Amino acid sequence: MSLTPTAYSLIMMYDDTIYAVRDPFGNRPLSIGVLVPPSGIKSNCSTSYYIILFSSKCVVIQTKAIHSRSMRAGSCPRSLAHSSLSAECFTAKCCLVKSWRLRNTGPNLSAWCRGPTLRRQLSAFSNTSTLRGQTASLKTGIPYAEVLCKNRYVGRTFIQPSTRLRQLGVAKKFGPLSDNFSGKRIILIDDSIVRGTTVGSIIKLLKEAGAKEVHIRIASPPLHYPCYMGINIPTKEELIANTLDAKQLADTLGAASLVYLSVEGLTTAVQKGVQRPNGGNREVGHCTACLTGKYPVQLEW
Repeated sequence: MSLTPTAYSLIMMYDDTIYAVRDPFGNRPLSIGVLVPPSGIKSNCSTSYYIILFSSKCVVIQTKAIHSRSMRAGSCPRSLAHSSLSAECFTAKCCLVKSWRLRNTGPNLSAWCRGPTLRRQLSAFSNTSTLRGQTASLKTGIPYAEVLCKNRYVGRTFIQPSTRLRQLGVAKKFGPLSDNFSGKRIILIDDSIVRGTTVGSIIKLLKEAGAKEVHIRIASPPLHYPCYMGINIPTKEELIANTLDAKQLADTLGAASLVYLSVEGLTTAVQKGVQRPNGGNREVGHCTACLTGKYPVQLEW
């Protein structure tokens, strides 16, 4: 494991054994669970279990037993680097990661949802930002409603390899629910802006369907650096935050305003409620390389 210093979560199968391995930095989450059978169906499994792999751990699953062992002495490095972007963009609403949930960033966004009080509407346009929008609604008193009908069978568009595929993905994925927002100012919350393809298409769609204004609130800081830990962002040039600041980007996209969450606000939110093992106070770190350029490992290029 020391020969492969970046991020990985591995599942390997050999004969009747499954090996599950997580990288030393714990950059990507990896957990193991048992599917509990429905009631009334006979099963030899009398209990259920759920294991979250810590960094530099290997779990061995065999027919009759489960074993867990450290791959080397002192299994945790001095500084962990859980991916902040993965927590923001890919975590399901029901997931609890290190005692953190998606709603934790909602209160940090609520202060930026204030403005003209006439006919405002809070909403979100990705599944992972819905809970943040609902939390911000509770904090501000601004009503929350769905403004987009989503095709659940189309995946995340920003990870598609070309602009054309990303644009096609947006067209297939979203349809406006104009009865919920016609004539209103929409405050739209999302996880992040990578290239601007998705959010620009959504703003145009909502305004054509009757929205008076569209204000964008982003639950992460601007992305300035490529991710070399597993996300498909090859170069700095394709990141729109390196070309336009928030005001310029809002004008380009057709938004009335655009505000990002700060790096401090994000790290505070993702570390809120983190449980320290054995009551210790060792810092639980989160990787912010794509935001700050500070990578958990020294790059070889």
